[in-house]
Amino acid sequence: MTHGVILAAILGIAPAMAIGAERKDAEITCEPTEQRLVYDCTVMLTKRHSGDPVNNAEFTVGADMPSMPGAHNVKPVQAIPHEEPGLYGVRIHLDMLGEWAIRLDFTKPDRDRVVKKQTFAGDGNH
Repeated sequence: MTHGVILAAILGIAPAMAIGAERKDAEITCEPTEQRLVYDCTVMLTKRHSGDPVNNAEFTVGADMPSMPGAHNVKPVQAIPHEEPGLYGVRIHLDMLGEWAIRLDFTKPDRDRVVKKQTFAGDGNH
């Protein structure tokens, strides 16, 4: 075993992350639904450096308001893969309008977290 894998085992880090698995990036677009504060979001998931789509990922999407830590949190929901490579969908229910930190927590293909800020305004623009 290499020193990196041994160190990863000691620290409890997944070996794939220890040997340089490529981090993910996400582009998130959200559209309002007929229900107030409910948005259908599309996540385009890519590898950060290569730009290649990330397929077969498993992750949840949650959110919180950076301006009010701990006060407004969206319970994480499972993202659903679309047919197009790297494309996923999720419906989120917000507590209020404003700036939210959208949090993607991955379990597959490796453990990772991506956080993107998104502003939701009263007129449906964000």
